Amino acid sequence: MLTLEEDVEAQALRAQGWSVSAIARHLGRDRKTIRRYLSGEVVPGKRRSARPDPFEPFVAYCRARLADDPHLWAATLLDEVTELGYEGGYSTFTRALRRYQLRPHCEPCQVSRGRDVAIITHPPGEETQWDWLELPDPPASWGAGKQAHLLVGALAHSSKWRGILADAEDFPHLVEALDAVVRRLGGVTQVWRFDRMATVCHPASGRITAAFAQVAKHYGVRSVTCPPRRGNRKGVVEKANHSAAQRWWRTLGDDVTIAEAQARLDRLAAKLDSRRRVLDGERTTVAGLAAAERLHAPPLVAFPAEFDLPRTVTPQALVAFRGNSYSVPPGLGGAQVQVRHRLGADMLRIVTEGGATVAVHHRAPDGAGRVVRDDGHVIALEHAAMGAFSTDRLCTHKTRRPPSAAASAEAARLRGLPATGPAAHVVIDLATYAATAAKLASAPTHETSYLKLDNAAEALPRILDQARAENLSMTAALERLLEIEVNATEERRLAGRLRFACLPDPWTLADFDFAAQPGVDEKLIRDLATLRFLDDASNVLFVGPPGVGKTMLATALARGTAEAGNRVYFTTAADLAARCHKAAVEGRWQTCMRFFAGPKLLVIDELGYLPLPGDGASALFQVINQRYLKSSTILTTNVGIADWATAFGDATVAAVI
Repeated sequence: MLTLEEDVEAQALRAQGWSVSAIARHLGRDRKTIRRYLSGEVVPGKRRSARPDPFEPFVAYCRARLADDPHLWAATLLDEVTELGYEGGYSTFTRALRRYQLRPHCEPCQVSRGRDVAIITHPPGEETQWDWLELPDPPASWGAGKQAHLLVGALAHSSKWRGILADAEDFPHLVEALDAVVRRLGGVTQVWRFDRMATVCHPASGRITAAFAQVAKHYGVRSVTCPPRRGNRKGVVEKANHSAAQRWWRTLGDDVTIAEAQARLDRLAAKLDSRRRVLDGERTTVAGLAAAERLHAPPLVAFPAEFDLPRTVTPQALVAFRGNSYSVPPGLGGAQVQVRHRLGADMLRIVTEGGATVAVHHRAPDGAGRVVRDDGHVIALEHAAMGAFSTDRLCTHKTRRPPSAAASAEAARLRGLPATGPAAHVVIDLATYAATAAKLASAPTHETSYLKLDNAAEALPRILDQARAENLSMTAALERLLEIEVNATEERRLAGRLRFACLPDPWTLADFDFAAQPGVDEKLIRDLATLRFLDDASNVLFVGPPGVGKTMLATALARGTAEAGNRVYFTTAADLAARCHKAAVEGRWQTCMRFFAGPKLLVIDELGYLPLPGDGASALFQVINQRYLKSSTILTTNVGIADWATAFGDATVAAVI
């Protein structure tokens, strides 16, 4: 067999007039071999099989079957031809299919390359296209795992784009990155176009999710989802992804921090704004086209999405979050906690897996490398560290300590042997219990007062009489006695919750006359009385003129919530604003916010009855904002929602609420 080089040389010498014999002597090959290569009977580099192709008899059948069904699996077709006498294996069969090119072209499955592509016009300010870009193999110092995540937004008319690095592609990170990109682009377009992100729409139907619908309304845009498998529909952002991957990510060094990488990306995107464009025969640039985009200003504050990120507490009682460390109380080293931060807020909370808040801190700028410590945490950590220090000698591990008698008895029980030792001779003497009961019956005041069982002490003689008369066991009598004390305790606790609630009147739902107010949906009110809205942290708004029973219904729901064992607080909008203003003046703002965030249900009555002071609308927003998606709030107002901007004196705050 000739090599490719020998075949090329033989063809060249033949073209120069050399004879076959001369070429054979020159190359050291047989004349018949040279003649076959010169005539094209043999292809250089391919060895001709010495036996006939076993697949050849089945070519016609396979061609007919694949013409009928271009998507027929090769394994299925192999089963058919095997029954017809084919003896080859799967790999040989698939190679033969490719060699004879038997599978026909399927137009619907063909990718868009080579097809006619329609030109989609994008008027200025109409559309922003969005896409996540997964970036493989990020620097190890980032701690991002196998992939980093970049959200890219591009203006469809001008091709101006910006990108934001994110820790993940979940809903809160998507909202945070969206807000940052929008502000870098300079404003908001009319439409946002996405592919089928699960955080934006339901992938199967393409319908927008309820959570992202609130984001779209907050930014005043329409959310549009691309049809499935139509990548060209958002080709502007796909081109931006390619530019970011090849001109930024590909050359990023291992020693680059996240902040430095983001800065380099911003510089690249700004540099690409100078790309030249021709529009209607006139030369311009991407920046020039972007200047003509009709964008409306983004909201003053970002959508209040809440981050809930798992973290592990270090032995120094610190929790890392976005390039900074925040202190927690000592004793939590190695524990799993959640860092909760609402987008746009300057505070973050650290809570345990059980939901208990263990630290609240002012958030430091991302990547600042700061250690934010609470003075109380520092002092407690020092005391804990010093208290744990000991000069005692460590345990010796080479001493002899045979199993104790109790352990030996338990081992004997497991082996089925009779127990020996003290465990085999335990006698329960009930005389002590009888003496204690007689003592309590004669003079229970001291012991029950010490345990604060006043109601049990009062009922004890009656329960003892019942036990004698009904021949009750000690357990049954004790259950009756404890039931009385438990009921009394629940009544005291309910009274305490009602005192804290500050309800204006002891109204219940039974006091409300639905017949006198036919405009009230009784079925809906009865459903609210089940308190299911508390489980979802949903809010309730009562709107109507004075005298229709808004306050009465709100009070009834609040009382039902207190009777169910939850904390409730009732206030008017004017009192809430005044209390917040006083707290801000006295430097107790955070304490005031924690107070209003604590109750399971907060009732704010008479919203709009009196004008709020200058900072009253802001205080109301802060209270509602920190309770959003965590606890329920009931508002009563005589002002329609359309007129809230006038009532609050701040259209932005009114729109956000």
